[in-house]
Amino acid sequence: MARVTLVLLFVLYMINYADKTIAGYSAVPIMEEFGLSQKEWGLVGSSFFWFFSIAGILGAALSDRIGTKKMLAIMAISWTVVQFGAYAIASLPMLVLARVLLGIGEGPFWATVVSHLNKWYPEEKRGLVYSTVNFGAFVGAVASAPLLVSMIDQNGWRFAWAFMGALSLIWFLVWIWIGKEKPKLNVTPILPAVSEAPKAKWSEISGVMLSSTYIFCFLIYFGQIWGTTFAAVWEPVYLVKAIHLTNQQMAYSIAGTGLVAGLMTILISSMGDRLYKKHRSYRKSYVLIGGVSIILGGLFFYSVTWVQSTAWVLIALCLGKGFAFSVGTAASVIVSSLMPTRTGLLVGVMSSLVTLAGIISPLVTGSIVEAAGDISTGFSHAMTVNALIYLVFGVLFLIFAKRNEGKTEISTQISHITEK
Repeated sequence: MARVTLVLLFVLYMINYADKTIAGYSAVPIMEEFGLSQKEWGLVGSSFFWFFSIAGILGAALSDRIGTKKMLAIMAISWTVVQFGAYAIASLPMLVLARVLLGIGEGPFWATVVSHLNKWYPEEKRGLVYSTVNFGAFVGAVASAPLLVSMIDQNGWRFAWAFMGALSLIWFLVWIWIGKEKPKLNVTPILPAVSEAPKAKWSEISGVMLSSTYIFCFLIYFGQIWGTTFAAVWEPVYLVKAIHLTNQQMAYSIAGTGLVAGLMTILISSMGDRLYKKHRSYRKSYVLIGGVSIILGGLFFYSVTWVQSTAWVLIALCLGKGFAFSVGTAASVIVSSLMPTRTGLLVGVMSSLVTLAGIISPLVTGSIVEAAGDISTGFSHAMTVNALIYLVFGVLFLIFAKRNEGKTEISTQISHITEK
């Protein structure tokens, strides 16, 4: 059942990220239909994250109370309603409202998924498990690109959005039928269940959130979201307007580079797992892998500013995304181990607050591109900003993320008992 759960969450993340990125694939026809400027499109991209953080924190805390299975079902059905609502969009304000509502519905997603997976897998497997589910994001964002772009070209962007709503409805029905909250114990437990552990006090929770480890996990994850938002909102525009690819060339380029990047994130995360099994040290595994990866990602992003060939741009974007977009897994593994009884809340706060990057990134990029006058120059400047964020946060993460390695977590022991 653990593998079935993993597959279902993988598919849901495909839908989740396709929902995010479909706006980017629709950018050119939507901007033409409503006569939007670069800044106005940046506003649309930013609006998805306006209430994402608040919804993420509240939803993640709620998932600790009502159960992660119920929370995932609520989110899936909300996406269905919002995406079918595309046929009612007739103006910029309504377009912004649709993205705001979708952001609210997706806010608690990652924290709820992490909390759910922690019930099924032991600590030393979580890097690979998280990255496998996270690969669903790459598949949803990029492998779907040719199909969605074809739908947009042939049937219009509203039809493509509604199609995504239908997919989340199908997933909801399957999840209600076969999804499980947690595995049944095959042996008599020798430790108390996590739910029976003493409730954490707010002073303990706040102490964790103010620790250097938590803060710099947040910053490195912030850097990833800055980049993933750029990829979702601006990469299609960049490839069409600055690199001069056709819509279909753009779709296949994003699909190919994204799938390779996604496979890289799985490989990088599995390296973190192997190092953890060897050293039983977060600094010698997830911190090392995460910090080095995002620094390398920054270097590849910066390289497109001085090598302008189409082939190198695609290679650099592929490698840059593969390295930089794997760090959210490392941050989530570390944070989920800090206080197992409140995993949903801790990961929820982190994964919600990092979406401030999702609010800022599209607006900053739109302003930079418009201020430059020339779109190619503007995107070069935006790439430089992306690279600096990756490099600075990567170095800080390597220096300051110092989790207490001597602490033995009760959830780790329980996971070994309950794993199927």
